[in-house]
Amino acid sequence: MGLFSKLLGDIADKGARDLIGGLVNEATKPTQEQTQPTQRSSAPAQPQVSASPSGFSWGDTMPLEENQYSFNGPYHEYFDKVFREQYPEYDISKEVIDRRNATVFTFTNNGSTALKVEILSQSASPWKIRSDCAKQGIAYLRFYHNHHGWWNTKAYVISRVNKALGK
Repeated sequence: MGLFSKLLGDIADKGARDLIGGLVNEATKPTQEQTQPTQRSSAPAQPQVSASPSGFSWGDTMPLEENQYSFNGPYHEYFDKVFREQYPEYDISKEVIDRRNATVFTFTNNGSTALKVEILSQSASPWKIRSDCAKQGIAYLRFYHNHHGWWNTKAYVISRVNKALGK
């Protein structure tokens, strides 16, 4: 006697088997995409650019707005530029941590640390700086520089930093 028949009787057991069997059959059918011959291109795949992004700063297509991937330089230079243009009232220091493929920006105002922004690989272990900030009562943000579909548009970065700074 199966689980469904114990709970609902023999009719429910048969209905559940039929439902599960149908789902399995549907899941194992080749999709139209899988049955069509694939076209090979010699050029490497480029991110698609779209006038209507999937989300505020994420999705499969690159937004038209300035972002870390449309910026002509490494990710840490993009963030440095955005931070210095948008927050001239803060002294902003930058520490590149090569062994972790990360960068930490520290926002200081009147000798007091207001915010630490850590930009790192999605495979990094980010707990140390975050826990140190929590212990010291310092605002903390994290951005990933290599997470598929996360574009880190200028507006998104500014919005998150403003919120962390209480603006």
